[in-house]
This record gives sequence, C-alpha cells and structure tokens, in this order.
Amino acid sequence: MNPRFYFSTFQIGAEKAVKAEVLREHPSLKFAFSRPGFITFKQDDDRKPPLELKHVIFTRLWGEVVGQTKDALSFPALLKQIPKQQIVHLFERDQYVPGDEPDGFNSTARIEKLVKALSPEFKDLKINATPKLGEMVYDLIWVDDFHVFIGCHKHSNRLAPEPGNFPKIHLPEESPARSYLKIEEAIYRFKPLIEKGMNVLEVGCSPGGATMAMINRGLLVTGVDPKFMDEKIYKLPGFKFIQKTARETTLAELKSMNPDWIVMDMNIAPLEALDELYHVITLLRKNFAKTLKLRQGFLTIKLNDWKFAESIPLYLKRLEEMGFRDLHPTQLCSNRQEFFVSASFKA
Repeated sequence: MNPRFYFSTFQIGAEKAVKAEVLREHPSLKFAFSRPGFITFKQDDDRKPPLELKHVIFTRLWGEVVGQTKDALSFPALLKQIPKQQIVHLFERDQYVPGDEPDGFNSTARIEKLVKALSPEFKDLKINATPKLGEMVYDLIWVDDFHVFIGCHKHSNRLAPEPGNFPKIHLPEESPARSYLKIEEAIYRFKPLIEKGMNVLEVGCSPGGATMAMINRGLLVTGVDPKFMDEKIYKLPGFKFIQKTARETTLAELKSMNPDWIVMDMNIAPLEALDELYHVITLLRKNFAKTLKLRQGFLTIKLNDWKFAESIPLYLKRLEEMGFRDLHPTQLCSNRQEFFVSASFKA
C-alpha cells in the first residue's frame, strides 16, 4: 500500500478556502505541501479509486501528482514517466492576484525556458495540444526555482482546454476596466444564448468594461451605478444609464427594461449586494409579472474579507430565494478576491 497525492491550483490568497472546500468533500485527505496558488493533498491508500473533486469554487485545476523534482539534472528522468504521444500542458502557479501583474509579465516564461532547453526530451509529447472530452492530460507545473511537478487530470466540459484551465482572453486597450475580462470569460465558459438585440440589466456597471464587451457582442445594456462611466461608454449605441444605487432605483425607471440577462458586479459587501439585487428583482417582477423575460444571471460577489468565503452557502441560498436556479459558482481566472455565479432564472 502506497499513498497517492493530488494537486490543486488556484488564485493566490485563496489557500484557506481551497483547503476547506477540498477537505469538506474528501475529509480523509491530508494536507501535504503548500505554496501560494498551489497545494497538494495525500490519500493514504492508492489501491482505492482516484478521487474526483466536483463541488468546488476556488480550485481551478485538480489532478493526481505523478512526480516532482527540485533538481534540474533529474528532470529528464521525471519526464519519462509521461507516456509517449500524450498531451502535456505547461503552466506555472499563480504569482500575482489578477490585475496586479507588472507590465510585460509572462506567466509561463520560466517553464517555457525549461522546455526550450530540453526540447529533445519533448519530441514525442503533444505540448499544449487541445484535449478532447475524457482525454488524459499531463500537467507540467513550475512551482518554484527549481521545483517542478508533473500531474495529470482528465479533461471535462467544466474545464477550459487551455493549460491550467486558464483561457487566454485579451483585454483591449480601449476597455476602461478588467470587468471586460470577467464577462468574456463567463461567456467563454458557460456559453449562454446570445442574440443580437437582447437586453441586459447591468447592476454595478462603472466604469464600463463589461458594458463594452456586451455591447460589442450586439447586446443592449442598461447600467445602474452611482458612479460615472468612462466617457467612451456614454457614446456607445445601445447603452442607457441610471446613475444611482440599485436600492434607489424605482419602478418607473425600469418600466421599459424587461431584461433577458441580469449582470451584477458591485464593490460592496456580499449581503449588501444581494439586498440591492433583491430590490431590483422585486421591481422587475412588479413591472412585468409573468411576462418577465429574464432567463440568465451573471453575478459577481465580492469577498471583501476571505472569511466571507465560509458564508457562500448562505449567499447561494439567497439567490435561490430570489428565483435563480442551476447555480454554478466558481472563481474565474479573471476574478480577484471575489467569486462568480452563472445561473438561470425562473420568473
């Protein structure tokens, strides 16, 4: 009987939340090794089936540990544990909270340099190839100087096909905020129905990054926010603005806004944000009753303190009480200290 080890990758800062969600699902696991953005867990008996991780929010990628080395000279021997013609994804543990990266930062520079130096060792492997559903993927993860892990995971529809479950989404120079990345990543991952001319009510829209992304996709956006928008957003066709807090919004102001989507991203505490969202949902129900078209929610909930992660079940229950269904909570790669919920809505 030998132990089996698993790895979890995630945003730096979420270590306690990751440990809690992993051990909640698999309490028999034991904590083994930790660095910011990377944790391993130990299973005492490798004769048991490998453990999957299904009900998590902060774990970005979960898999089995194949091996590790802290010695560059032993790295070629470690690579031989990967069968020929297998897909190998190269990535590094997170080094910065999203948005804090210095100019010109390359998140894969060190692992790419290593692979280039040892290119003959990789000739029989499919480097960064796109996996099919159910296909095994080996993960070459740079953790520290010099500490490299090899892991493996099975590709699923929950994962992006890019290395590390980290989709490469570009932030345009003209975007006024990183919220552009969040809504684009949400669309990429959850693939909602998008039709030109659909109406979106965006609760917490300043300065307009997500607004720009949605209008670029042909959606019509009504934003609610007490702060000003970036000047270029006011000029975008298909944008209307209610400059006040969501809780101050009136029936009359939403009388002509029967949304297909509701998008929320307010920089306030979770329960306060949910209270304001409830007020807006109540107004929509009063205005449109059974004719309410709302079917999709894309909701960002700030975790002003990491201890708020312990209350996520309460936040999700509140959303269900409002009428949201099929909740899919996750921490997007583009999220900061917050998490995201994709949900359908029952009018």
